[in-house]
Amino acid sequence: MIIKVTTIGSSHGSNAIRYAMEKNRKEAKQKAEGEEVKHPNKEPFILASNGIPFVDYITGKPNAHDVWTAMNLQRMKSKHHIKDGFFRIEICPSADECRGWRPNDWLKLLNDTIRHLDSTDYKNKSGKVVGKHTDIANAQYVAAIHRDTDNWHIHLIVNRITMNDELQDANRVRERGMIAANSLAVERGWRTAESIGRGGESKRKKAIHDDAIEVLRKMGSFDFDEYFKQMRLKGWIVETKQDSKGIYRGYSVGEQLYKKNGENSSVVMYQSSKLGFGRDLMVSKLPGTWKIQHALLEKEKKMAAEKEKIKETESISGRYADDLYNMQESCVLNNSENLSIQTSKKQQEHVVRLPQWKCSTYEAKENWDDEIIRDVRIPDDAFKIIDRLIEPLDCSDYVNEDENIPGKAQMMAVAVLEFCTAANVRTVSGGGGGGSSNDLRWDGMTKSDFEKMAELAAKKAIDKCTGHLRRKVSWKRGR
Repeated sequence: MIIKVTTIGSSHGSNAIRYAMEKNRKEAKQKAEGEEVKHPNKEPFILASNGIPFVDYITGKPNAHDVWTAMNLQRMKSKHHIKDGFFRIEICPSADECRGWRPNDWLKLLNDTIRHLDSTDYKNKSGKVVGKHTDIANAQYVAAIHRDTDNWHIHLIVNRITMNDELQDANRVRERGMIAANSLAVERGWRTAESIGRGGESKRKKAIHDDAIEVLRKMGSFDFDEYFKQMRLKGWIVETKQDSKGIYRGYSVGEQLYKKNGENSSVVMYQSSKLGFGRDLMVSKLPGTWKIQHALLEKEKKMAAEKEKIKETESISGRYADDLYNMQESCVLNNSENLSIQTSKKQQEHVVRLPQWKCSTYEAKENWDDEIIRDVRIPDDAFKIIDRLIEPLDCSDYVNEDENIPGKAQMMAVAVLEFCTAANVRTVSGGGGGGSSNDLRWDGMTKSDFEKMAELAAKKAIDKCTGHLRRKVSWKRGR
């Protein structure tokens, strides 16, 4: 159920009345241009009129000229001098809602609509009435059913000057029409305007804004005509307002409703000031919004390029390190400090995972797992620093003494791994502890570089191997 209410100028009142009651010009134009008339010979059906003294003595109903004459006389003798002298109201039930209706059914819908419009005020957030209800029941009007489309609907033309010489309020008239439509739909058990189309008012407004931003982003340079064209291509109905110089002063965006089984009814429209965030889709703000979106687009492209560059660098520098890490998930060194340790599922989360490889300069290499051997030779000076900085852990110092507390050999292995990773060198698969198959190169590095790298590697190894452990707190009592 849709009720669309707009105001029309007094100078256009005659054309509006003629269109509502006759609507023969469009059909004649279509025939003249050789276009197919979808519903020929279906003239508007005059449903009702009010306050019109002149009627056709044959049909008992007024014609367009009689209606215009009566309304114009009422307007001229009124004390009110207004620019927009008429309400144009479209009452559009869906095809399902009005299927099989007779004239009396349409007349009841007309009377119900007038009743709801005449009792609907528009209030702001503070509860103040900023749009007073209409008084159509006491005003001149004419209503006709248009039957030349798949969805029949009522056109209602109302004089804003009542027969009591009162001026009907036109503030927030569109919103009042929507409120009246929703209340009438609820009364009759029909769907409301917000429940149809693209899933409701909020979703529809979001869809309009998303499409508008997408259009603006794809525009190489800003152009109003191109913007409106692309929005129409996305399926939206766009109504623009231009001044006498052809400058755009506003626009509205909406969509056809009741799109079911090919049957359409009316449209729901939103002013640009009611769309978007911070009114960013208004005519005055559209060029600025385009600039902002293109600045964001350039920033996104730049960040993506930098991210891709970093990714390529990391891919090159990390492929050697991947060879060290891409080994078995765990390696428990078969030495005296780590014999058949059983851990719970919770404890296994903190087990230090070690690569299966050995350093040819380490004296205890024969105790290492030899299923997969990785021969590597590091400078003696670097190894001595690692060996000096890493000390065996005292299990009694930790609360986790029953858990997997790593031994020195484990921590040494991790330190050597960290050193080689930092040096960005490749380990070589071999068949024993010798270094003959080792092709590691250390060209260009000084002794100082090795020492700094070794100290850092030792620190990282200790942190990784003991990060899950918790030291016991010693309490010293003083007198």
